[in-house]
Amino acid sequence: MDRRISPTKDVEALSSFVQGRALFQAYLGSGHGEELQNACERFATAAARDSEFDIARLYLAVTQTELREPDAAIPNLEELIERKRYVAEAYVQLAYAHIKRYRDIDYVAADRELQNAINAARSAHREDLIDLIQAYRIFLLAVRGGRGTEELAVRKQYLTQAITDGRKLLDRVSARKSASDQDLAIQFEARNALGIAFLWMGELFWSEPNAASAWTEAERYLDSARALRPNSVRALQNMGLLRMLQADRVHDDPVKANALYEEAKQFVGESLSLNSFDQYPHFQMALLLARTGNWTEAKRFLDQGKNQKGAISAKKWDSLENAIDAQDRSAVVTFR
Repeated sequence: MDRRISPTKDVEALSSFVQGRALFQAYLGSGHGEELQNACERFATAAARDSEFDIARLYLAVTQTELREPDAAIPNLEELIERKRYVAEAYVQLAYAHIKRYRDIDYVAADRELQNAINAARSAHREDLIDLIQAYRIFLLAVRGGRGTEELAVRKQYLTQAITDGRKLLDRVSARKSASDQDLAIQFEARNALGIAFLWMGELFWSEPNAASAWTEAERYLDSARALRPNSVRALQNMGLLRMLQADRVHDDPVKANALYEEAKQFVGESLSLNSFDQYPHFQMALLLARTGNWTEAKRFLDQGKNQKGAISAKKWDSLENAIDAQDRSAVVTFR
């Protein structure tokens, strides 16, 4: 059987891949972590049975990154690139895996891989991928501006560029007469990234004239992302972060602050009910419970979160644990 017609000669590998793809598509709609885990297992089985089953390896890497395992995804993607298989798509996913490590060195790597993705897409006459690559680049700019450790002036440039490019991309994609599944994916990524960019604009540059409107825009874009994917844990977690930051800003008014903290808990709680296999929402919930003085529950979520996969450093977990043990709210509010 010609691999150009069938991606594998192994019937069981093909069956595992088909099952995995169905589970992954279900996950994109439902947000349920169990479906994502099961999809990853099916792709892993398919790739193990046939080491040249390249599309299975690509999907395996995608699900590994979604499961907060970028260290596992990166070698699979690099292997595909080395073998010149699904090169443009592999570069895009390689960039995304680097972003999900949330380190400055990985932001630099992600920027490089996205440029490689553009070059590969154009060489393969895959102009259909250019807007998707741009959507990931906007996400990178938003995260790098918000979470990076470069000088504030540089981070502001990243956020400003994310907002400018994100709006242009949305205008371009929204103008198309009919929206494909890929167009909807692009719109989700761009709206979520714009929400992140405006969130950090309002947090990091709160004394500037347009700071108040930044959080309004953040909520508008995150709501529109959730309208496309109501069960996206990414958008839910971002809304939880936005509400927490808003509550921190009005901490002198306990009634307002507590109402916002409770809203944040609802968003994060919904994320956890969909997918509990991720450190970050446990970390978020521990922060929110500590901010509202529920130290026992904060410790419980901290302990649960430390056993999940993710990019939160051991040092950060230890610092938060020390603050919770000391019931030191002034230390807790420094965490994001």
